[in-house]
Amino acid sequence: MFTLRDAIFLIELAFYCPIPPVVIFILLIHGGKKPYTWRPILIPLFILSGLRITSASLGLAAINPDKSNLLPTATLLDTIGLAPVLFLLIGILVRANAPLRKGLSIWIFLPFQLSIIAATIMTAYGGRGLYTTDQHQTKDLTLMRAGICISIAIFAITVLLSVITLFKVQGGYGNERAAAVCAVLSIPFMSVRLAFSAGSLFSGDGSVLDPMAEDDTGVWLHLFMVIVMEYAVVLSATAVALGSRRVVLVEKKDDGLEKEIEVQTWI
Repeated sequence: MFTLRDAIFLIELAFYCPIPPVVIFILLIHGGKKPYTWRPILIPLFILSGLRITSASLGLAAINPDKSNLLPTATLLDTIGLAPVLFLLIGILVRANAPLRKGLSIWIFLPFQLSIIAATIMTAYGGRGLYTTDQHQTKDLTLMRAGICISIAIFAITVLLSVITLFKVQGGYGNERAAAVCAVLSIPFMSVRLAFSAGSLFSGDGSVLDPMAEDDTGVWLHLFMVIVMEYAVVLSATAVALGSRRVVLVEKKDDGLEKEIEVQTWI
């Protein structure tokens, strides 16, 4: 029987299926030349859309009673998908700072990216506890909660770096300002997304925040607090990358000669 949850999976597919072709198009028109590279944004976009498409596909496949065991996997992929969203937010900040003479170094962001990977492993491994009742369930859930807590801590630091970046891009190229504004505006959406993840782990079984909730209220909450919140960030980042174009600036050197500099600026 086709349920509300199945309809949500269809909406998720409709949201994310166009993203990979757009990412490929952006790569073709912009290339990957440093320091004006879009890779810090495009790689998380590609991974996140891949996870979401896989998750929705597995969820729809679970409509078949013989494949109902795929539903927990689809739900777990939704949880793991939090990491690429954090990577995306950091990637936006990397892109905003890259061309700035006094911008934040990429080495500042690298430890947070490595921490996100560690948190993802903890969340994925501990996520087994959502679907098992063996003696390791308590330890698994504790590990998963620790991973979410690390993600929240990284996000809090990222908020601070977003504000710092916004002040540093004043007077920079238009595209760097757009990327910084995008990062700052993404903060409320990411806050809701993280709040849902934390609430689903600490609220216990039977809660409407439970990822496996079967009632319509829980499914609607998952749509608006996870899928819509994430997609707002994804769509904003894609728009910033897609709305840029290459221009050539002429810089006069001390010896009077002129040097052409290719940059990407926002339309």
